[in-house]
Amino acid sequence: MAQGTDSAFVPPKPAKPLRFCTAARQWIDYASHDSNLVEITNMKGVRMDLRYGTFNNVTGHDLYCGIQRAFLHRDALPKLRRALALIAKELPGYSIVVFDAARPMYAQAALKSTVAGTPYTNYVSSGKTGGLHNYGLALDIGLADSTGTLLDMGTDFDSFEKCAGEVGEAAALESGRLTQQQVDNRNLFRGIMKRAGWVTLQSEWWHFNAYTRAYTKEHYPLFPM
Repeated sequence: MAQGTDSAFVPPKPAKPLRFCTAARQWIDYASHDSNLVEITNMKGVRMDLRYGTFNNVTGHDLYCGIQRAFLHRDALPKLRRALALIAKELPGYSIVVFDAARPMYAQAALKSTVAGTPYTNYVSSGKTGGLHNYGLALDIGLADSTGTLLDMGTDFDSFEKCAGEVGEAAALESGRLTQQQVDNRNLFRGIMKRAGWVTLQSEWWHFNAYTRAYTKEHYPLFPM
């Protein structure tokens, strides 16, 4: 998703939150047997905080039925390993915290429906044509220090504020919405990921692509589910 204004838009929570257990189990079965996907759940220097595997996310639904297992396309794995190597060398004890990785299409559709009918509907990728998560070539991640505490980036994951991304940082600094330390934390993280070969998304501090959208759509297939 992407941000369009400075307003702190929060999607309305569903009256009856759901757990997508059947779809989630089918997804795990698919991901576990797809030769193009690699599980990153237990990689050294990585820990899970899959928000869509809880009710604490913008949809209000538990899209992954509590399952905290993450997958990534094998072509993106070398870039993740490079990022982890840089972190181990330059920030000993720090770790990458995964909010989301490869994302099934049913979860993308649920995210899209969350903003349907709002001014933000165009800021979330389609549940039919998908985004880079639906190719296994994007990560939503944070950076935690040696105590396991997430570095303060100024907004939470999946914030709709304009200042959630680089595009809104200067204005947010000037207004006092963001502190210099928060922006420094973002720049530290972005710098590591860029050196590891990841492509940043200017509207989201947490989102990194293995390739550009155009390259991905030309060379990779969407997940079938």
